[in-house]
Amino acid sequence: MPNKGDHAILIVEDNPGDFALVEEFLFEQIEAPVISHVPNYQAAEAVLSERVIPFDIILLDLSLPDKTGISLIEEVIKLSMNAPVIVLTGYVDFEFGVKSLSLGVSDYILKDELTGISLYKSIVYSCERKKIILALESSELRARSFAKQLNNALEEERSRIAREIHDEFGQQLSGLKMALSSLKKNPGVNNDVGPVLEAIIADVNTSIQSVRQIANELRPVLIDKLGLFAAIEWLVTEFGKKTGIISRIYIDVNQPVIGKMPEINIFRICQEALTNIAKHAGATMINVRIENKGEELMIRIVDNGKGIASNTLHNPLSMGLLNMKERANLIGADLNISSSPGDGTSIELKVKINATENIDS
Repeated sequence: MPNKGDHAILIVEDNPGDFALVEEFLFEQIEAPVISHVPNYQAAEAVLSERVIPFDIILLDLSLPDKTGISLIEEVIKLSMNAPVIVLTGYVDFEFGVKSLSLGVSDYILKDELTGISLYKSIVYSCERKKIILALESSELRARSFAKQLNNALEEERSRIAREIHDEFGQQLSGLKMALSSLKKNPGVNNDVGPVLEAIIADVNTSIQSVRQIANELRPVLIDKLGLFAAIEWLVTEFGKKTGIISRIYIDVNQPVIGKMPEINIFRICQEALTNIAKHAGATMINVRIENKGEELMIRIVDNGKGIASNTLHNPLSMGLLNMKERANLIGADLNISSSPGDGTSIELKVKINATENIDS
């Protein structure tokens, strides 16, 4: 008894006998299949490129007269419009079957083992699997969009807080310093009070420096005034001063233009990397290298510390590493961290210069 439901199916098969057999199997199991047949890749390309019929499934023979193997799979997957692709082949090659699945094929079936039931099960499972994958991809896109909006809101809030600290609290401290300096110069102040005022003024100066430091860490003013590369140079220099770790930096003179929010995320990744080195690495030296590779910006941060254990490096709950990876995802960048105990750590960030995510400011 045929199963109810209709499926729009494209069969790419050059052998008339094999096509007739597959068509018979489909009519056995599906009540009203809408079948389109093309005998070669060129015809398949034409039908799929027209995008007139939204196919539910594509049944693909691997040995066509004008294209075969991996290149055939890759091209059909590109044109498939998210329709699952099931490979039907007469060649027994387990390794190639596994390889084809990694290329995006939904199933790999040997023609000698093909039956109406096995073909129908593969079609149903492939269609359902594709629905789930598309739903997951849609959910991931929504999550990334939310994460991007949240990240932007957090950075805007950091910027606001930094301005408040610098402008309000910083100005109040500066006013207090001026008042104390004026009081110190007052002829009515005796010699015993003078040293006390000097000590208070020194404490106020220290507080002013702390306020500036906190404001800069929340939102480095150099990013807004001089751009990303000057801000990273400042970050590395300050890191060396605070930790005593020898800190070397090279920045390519050919500096690309990058959007404002990607700049912030790149800076935060570098900031997190240096914070992790200071806390955990036990390093005595770091090297930061920033190069313009034409289509991508390459940032490498290497330390000579004790390295990161494998279980920590791949721990999904490691917040510092997770934060870096999430920020890289937000701007469409690749982040690679390589390390082993005793051999230091290398952090490599590759940012596509012309990517849409990096232009968005």
